[in-house]
Amino acid sequence: MRPTRRPWRAASAAAISALAVLAAGCGSGGSGDTADAADGAASGGSGGKPFIALSNGFIGNGWRQTMIAKFEAAAQQAKSDGLIGKYKVVNAPGDNSATEQVAQIKSLLLQKPDALLIDPASPTALQPVIQQACNSGVKVVVFDSAIDAPCAHVLQNSFVDWATYAAKPLLEGIGGKGSVIVSRGVVGSQPEAEMLDTTKKILGDYPGVKTVATVTGMCDGATAQKAVLGVLSSVPKVDGVIGCGDGYGVAQAFATAGKPVPAVDFETNGRALSYWRDNKINNGSVAVMSDPGQSVAALWEALDLLDGKDVPKQMTFPIVLIEQKDRDAWAAALKPDEYAAWPWTRDLFRQQVEAVKSGGEPVRPPIPSAQG
Repeated sequence: MRPTRRPWRAASAAAISALAVLAAGCGSGGSGDTADAADGAASGGSGGKPFIALSNGFIGNGWRQTMIAKFEAAAQQAKSDGLIGKYKVVNAPGDNSATEQVAQIKSLLLQKPDALLIDPASPTALQPVIQQACNSGVKVVVFDSAIDAPCAHVLQNSFVDWATYAAKPLLEGIGGKGSVIVSRGVVGSQPEAEMLDTTKKILGDYPGVKTVATVTGMCDGATAQKAVLGVLSSVPKVDGVIGCGDGYGVAQAFATAGKPVPAVDFETNGRALSYWRDNKINNGSVAVMSDPGQSVAALWEALDLLDGKDVPKQMTFPIVLIEQKDRDAWAAALKPDEYAAWPWTRDLFRQQVEAVKSGGEPVRPPIPSAQG
């Protein structure tokens, strides 16, 4: 289900600077082995069509792997349709190292792309190399994170919206009363602080709900499993756990402790959704995370910028919220380690741009059909 009645707007400069680290969700963890993916064409343009390059800070989790897979599928189709001449994806080695990504981008710039898409390892360290790209005439689109680079276009999700849709549907699902555990993300990061502040404000609107424990789950199922398991013996009955896409691990903690699984915020991948479905957890649980389909939206943004179209410098796109009524459709469409992604076509992207400009209702892309 898509969030409703929220004007997805161009993010303010203050909000951009506040979102210092994406590690609160999809950007944390992973080994980050080097992996290059290209269409096999030689370096440089092809037949006068644009060359699109994507630099990814690391590849070591399922969200990032889904993000790259979605981009490559869309880019290959765009090449077949004659919209681009070539594309290339390069994943920086290491564990989200900005230094390695800077070197990677410099290497890409030597190949003279027309547009450069970046999922950044740092909101600040890439600024000089991004400015270098802009100075050489390359269109730069940063997605999935804020960036301290005025020349770049930025496309991202809202952490406030992520926290809102992780808390409100769950609290409504438990009837607005009971006991909850709050599982925090990467404590110390600006996104986590913003998400925690939002969660506290929402809890303040539910006087019948008591927070019985707060743990640090890092928006990671395995970490959250250990953290929650560590407090279960000291808390009373728990009706819900408010997290940021760590519900599969949280559910495992309750199962290990021999306790009923409460309402949780599941990951949006096929494994978590299938677990939710197969175990008939019908208690107000939701699944919510940022959208790995941002990479495809960034592709369409780059092409429109190359075409000279008016695109806002900073845009906020919808998160992925899955409530029980849409759970089975998503579960049938996803592989175990694949994350739910909005299927952004060029037309849907342009509709969303207009919604951002006008402050209107966000576009609601369809749920992808089950895989054959």
